[in-house]
Amino acid sequence: MLSITLRRVLVASGLAVTTSFMTALSASAAPTTANATAGFTGTIDPSCAVQTDFTNNAANKLAYTADAYTGSGSGGVLKLSANQSAVFNCNSVSVGVSTDVTLTQPTAAATPGALLVGIHKTTITGANNVANTANATGSGTALVTGTAWDTDNQGNISINVASEWNPQSGGQELLNGIYTAVATVTVTPN
Repeated sequence: MLSITLRRVLVASGLAVTTSFMTALSASAAPTTANATAGFTGTIDPSCAVQTDFTNNAANKLAYTADAYTGSGSGGVLKLSANQSAVFNCNSVSVGVSTDVTLTQPTAAATPGALLVGIHKTTITGANNVANTANATGSGTALVTGTAWDTDNQGNISINVASEWNPQSGGQELLNGIYTAVATVTVTPN
């Protein structure tokens, strides 16, 4: 059996070894970490602006090109047509387009010359997609609309407006007088 003195030496040695081991463990413990979170937000409102305006407007109208009537006793005008484009700078991938068209034209009595009274057709076309076409026929004010028309990679869209006057179905030529169309194009980002 071990003497009490030897036991005390072994217990003291074990205590010293344990204390040294615990001290070594405490000294090499993994560091604690801390983190913080930064957040940011911003809102950009949808917008469109005219980048390149129509060359002609309500005060300075573009002259129509006249297609001559070539039938028997020719000399009149079969059709009037013209078109022009504007570019809109938007910050969206697609836009809605509406065109309000105000028309003036000569009128005829119900019977004589009725087939000569002009019918107007407005066609709007977006240059970025073949499917971006809308048209309307009517007298007075006609509204032509297009929805979800694609813009280009910069958010721009070129809109072409075509105006065309034709006689009534069965009419040979247009009634004499002044024909005008004023189209106001509105482009709205989606």
